[in-house]
Amino acid sequence: MDIANNRALPKWIWHPERHQQRSLTLTAHLNADAPIEGAVFRVALTGEAVVRWNGAIVGRVAESPAAAAAFAGVAGFPASIPAGRHTLSVEIEANDVYPIADVNAYLHARTVGFIGFVEGAGLWLPSGEDWLADGERADVVALLGEEPFGDLESSPDWFVRGGYGDIVSLPLEDPTVQERSGVDASPAGDGAWRFGGTLAGTGGAPLEDPVPERLEWFYHLRKQNEWTLRRAAQRRLDLAALPQATVDLGREHNARIRLVNEGASALTVLWNGAESMQELERYDGCITEWFGAGPGESLHTLPQGMRFVRLFFLGEAGTAFAASVRFEAVQVALEQTGSFASAETRLPLIYDVSAHTSRICHQIGLWDGIKRDRLNWTFDLYMAARSCYFLWDDTAVIRRALRELGEGTPRGKWMNGICEYTLWWIQAVAEYVFYTGDREFALELGEPLRRHAGWVFENADETTGRLSPEGSILIEWVPLTEEERASGLQAIYGMTLSALGRLSADLPALGLGRLPPQPLTHEDEFMRPDNRLAVKVLGISAGMVGEERARAFLSSYELRDPVTPLSAYQFAECCSRYGMHDRAYGIIERIWGGMLDRGATTFWETYTDSYAGDDYHDALTTYESYGSYRISLCHSWSSTPVKWISETVLGVTCLSPGFAAVRFEPTAVGGISRCSGTVHTPRGTIAVSWRRETGGELTGEIHVPEGVEVVVAGVAALVRRGGEALEAQSERSGSR
Repeated sequence: MDIANNRALPKWIWHPERHQQRSLTLTAHLNADAPIEGAVFRVALTGEAVVRWNGAIVGRVAESPAAAAAFAGVAGFPASIPAGRHTLSVEIEANDVYPIADVNAYLHARTVGFIGFVEGAGLWLPSGEDWLADGERADVVALLGEEPFGDLESSPDWFVRGGYGDIVSLPLEDPTVQERSGVDASPAGDGAWRFGGTLAGTGGAPLEDPVPERLEWFYHLRKQNEWTLRRAAQRRLDLAALPQATVDLGREHNARIRLVNEGASALTVLWNGAESMQELERYDGCITEWFGAGPGESLHTLPQGMRFVRLFFLGEAGTAFAASVRFEAVQVALEQTGSFASAETRLPLIYDVSAHTSRICHQIGLWDGIKRDRLNWTFDLYMAARSCYFLWDDTAVIRRALRELGEGTPRGKWMNGICEYTLWWIQAVAEYVFYTGDREFALELGEPLRRHAGWVFENADETTGRLSPEGSILIEWVPLTEEERASGLQAIYGMTLSALGRLSADLPALGLGRLPPQPLTHEDEFMRPDNRLAVKVLGISAGMVGEERARAFLSSYELRDPVTPLSAYQFAECCSRYGMHDRAYGIIERIWGGMLDRGATTFWETYTDSYAGDDYHDALTTYESYGSYRISLCHSWSSTPVKWISETVLGVTCLSPGFAAVRFEPTAVGGISRCSGTVHTPRGTIAVSWRRETGGELTGEIHVPEGVEVVVAGVAALVRRGGEALEAQSERSGSR
């Protein structure tokens, strides 16, 4: 597939005026030096289309939501193309466009689009900016895989690498057949199993693909609707009579299936995918797909978030079948340069599961989750990115997520329709610059930063400085009163002003101007006894609660439902801020260790501490929005323990942009007597090891790359840069 992988991928294109231009003609020219055989033209688009080849009509596409969901071949396109110059034109009329609301306002310029490619022997002509739209250079609406279009059915398998070209598919190492009935199964290596046996028929009613009824805001909503309809059709079948097998992928992945029909007869495969066995058995909206494969034919599915897969084999009764099924993980190719090891705690496992959660959410964007909300949600992005700076060799996915949200959201709109999400975006940009030292990227985002900061300031009261917007305030997924929301918002706003102050001081060229003062607050509004945890820890994080009161609360509060990994992690960070590292460790162990106790292979969107039943997935809830199996068991915002472990246990804290200076101050939490690990920096990897001596003092080593200065606190440390031992600056240990 090397030739295919070197081809330019098609792009979604349209007229530069976007949805203001509903009728247009797209044109491409082809100069064939020699005759071309086996030519096909495949398209997906919003609207209806007339396809012309050298002026003659060769095909039509009816307007339908289905036309934007899959590549369809243009039946009348000439299979043989003679040598010479040819003109392809697509005349489009779009009546329906993708819906835009506050929640997806950042996609407002992507409501219409066309994507396609001509392929033949020695021919590859993908849609792109070299096509013409009504005689003008076509505008790129989106790259392959971007929202709201998402993944397209009937795509060539090598399209998996996505519009940015950095997504790979890798065979899974440890899929196992957990259950089977009426089928022989044997491992075939390279992530594959071979299945065979005798078909028992079709199971009853024929399988008919549902037709999308409307263009959806997001890809995952379209798929969820399709799966619900397919699941209803599946329930009408006699499944017990069908050969079937249930496969455990070993851990959750954004995974796809590649099947080769090795038999002599046509084979239909119906399959379900889910994050838990309970979801697989009981959830009406779990992944439900089917496909047919002729003898010798190879097919692949679109990647979806799942751990368990159930396969049903259908076909003519009494017919023998044989099929090879390979399971592949799909994600951005990242090298993990951060690590943590210690034999005396579960923290290495928490670290590794956090890293896996982060890795598989690196897709077209830094996805919220791989099952649902496969999107750049702004607060989720802010939280998820905090582990990435310590883990990965590349931050390109963070940049494109920040760019999409910042550039796409119009002035006068809150990101994702939620006030504080704009605030979190500003903080996410500031943290990106701090951890990477990439000031050029911040300057690239100068206009969006000024635009969104200006809109925030317009919603601040001139007298009190408090933010009082019209619109949605979320703060956390647990139920909050209006007073709690308003208080939490001031804390986030205060943190945002501080982040803007640091950005402006570091980069005056951003032109942020004079910033407003901090909002007027009193610690009582955050620390009211009935306030939820989220409001209290936000007040403490923003420095709006005095040290005495903060310490009293942090040292005495016991976690209880309702709690989410968001506020639990913020609580842990607040504890470590005041030197209560064992308290923080207890929180990480209780929440993230609690997920491990319940079988987690990725970390979850939410958590219920008190549930002790047999269906933990169904018990999860975000308390306000929805419940049941819609809750995701893989959410990148829950990868945050990597940051706490790297900073607090390994003891490596970034002190200046791009890790130009770090503090080495490890902490022996939870009875740890020794550990080691690495931390990624833009300058290279920092390697650390330390141990607790008999008398309780800590001794260790830190190896840093060129350009990194080290301040040592609380440990007798040998500092090395390259092969050279250095004299490190010392700092008295204390709260951080």
